[in-house]
Amino acid sequence: MVTGDNLQTAKAIAVECGILGSNGDATEPNLIEGKAFRAMSETQRLELADKISVMGRSSPNDKLLLVQALRKKGHVVAVTGDGTNDAPALHEVCSFTNC
Repeated sequence: MVTGDNLQTAKAIAVECGILGSNGDATEPNLIEGKAFRAMSETQRLELADKISVMGRSSPNDKLLLVQALRKKGHVVAVTGDGTNDAPALHEVCSFTNC
């Protein structure tokens, strides 16, 4: 789950939805703030990307960086969004799948 919500809100939603099993699971790398992910080198992002369950306070570029890292690792990636801030990540997925 990648959201612009603060980490506490993101954690509460993720626990309620079963994305995180409990508050005890809400530690890095399961839960990360967008700016921490963004500050990492590309190599670090590649190592961490598939361990992230929840990213809070994410920017459109953070979402894009995560999608790119996951795709580089061979993962199939789906993105949903309801705003223009989701466009970069949606475009990345669509350019790969020709949707």
